[in-house]
Amino acid sequence: MKKTILAMSMALALAAVTACGGKGSKDAAGSTNGQDESPAMQLLNSVPFTADGLKSMIKTAEKESLTDVEYEALWMAYSKVNINEDENTLENTDELKAIRELFRSHKSPANASAIQEKLLTSTSPQVKGMAMSQFTSLFGVNQENVNKLLKALEGETNPFVLSHGIRAVSNELTKEGVAPFVFEQAKSASKFVRKEAAIAICNPWSEGVEGVKEAALPLLSDSDDDVRKCALTGVGRLNDESYVDELVKVLNDTTLYRLHSAAARGLYYMWYDYPFHKRTSKKAYDATVKYLSQKPRTKHVPDWTSVGELKNRSEDGIADWKARATYYSDAAWVKLMQDIALDPNAEWLGRSAAIDVIEKIGTKADLLKVQAGIKALSNDSKADMLLSSLEKKLQ
Repeated sequence: MKKTILAMSMALALAAVTACGGKGSKDAAGSTNGQDESPAMQLLNSVPFTADGLKSMIKTAEKESLTDVEYEALWMAYSKVNINEDENTLENTDELKAIRELFRSHKSPANASAIQEKLLTSTSPQVKGMAMSQFTSLFGVNQENVNKLLKALEGETNPFVLSHGIRAVSNELTKEGVAPFVFEQAKSASKFVRKEAAIAICNPWSEGVEGVKEAALPLLSDSDDDVRKCALTGVGRLNDESYVDELVKVLNDTTLYRLHSAAARGLYYMWYDYPFHKRTSKKAYDATVKYLSQKPRTKHVPDWTSVGELKNRSEDGIADWKARATYYSDAAWVKLMQDIALDPNAEWLGRSAAIDVIEKIGTKADLLKVQAGIKALSNDSKADMLLSSLEKKLQ
């Protein structure tokens, strides 16, 4: 699991898809801590800052190792790509695409790590932030590299840099110095920084870390929905039932329906724990059943994405989980799904998801019961679509 998370984190960081910060000036952002006259910057400035110019800058053949100067010049090129303050990513320009393609089509030089470490001191937020993204690996970040990152982040205020820095150590709260740093960033004025902090705090690698609960609780009521969603879902993976009441508060407030999917997913992690099926929680299970059972159902409640979670299960671990999760039975869950599928007031996508679950964990007779029930309804505007789906499942 940790390998997967870190590999995904590396890919996201390289693409800069969740970075944030203000728009940079191509001229001012080009400053790299007094290295403007370095061979790498001289090489970068020797060509037009266009996709074709960048490609002409690299003389090394594809699939061969870049020279140290070429490699550093490509990193410096990030300084000339503006940060989109609305999307909080590097602007997806032709130049950015060219930089990425040149990195992909060439090997890194033997001295790459040393160059990346040097770039941690860059005064360009783009360069510094992107350099930080390189300090993750499939095996986590060792304490030595954690120390380098934390030192580079001392006194940092730029949201783009902070976001990448937090992401680099997101699964390392057990390492010395990381938790205090992340906890402090959870109070940032930047919603983008708080979001990265929420992801770091509310993930399974942070389970048991002292101070996590105190840091997580304010995030559950954050003013920004994206931050709040990360926390609502993430606390479900901290193996702490005390968060159930906080999730239920959100689910009981129909005006917060836009957050219901995240809160419900947090509950599912506690009691169903797909794909691992390790954790169990009757308290979280009961809260989920209560949410899905409440009537009258509406277009927004229950959130349709919260209905179909059990259509996914890992066969290798489900039998052992069932033996421990004595509160659960397939038959009882099928009955709840049938009730949703037959409720014309419920969002039809949720009804369709309920049918998918029945197909997965129920029987043909269970599907036939739903089919007959829908045919008997006289006020169901979505009957034709649902019956068409059922007919395919019953073939």
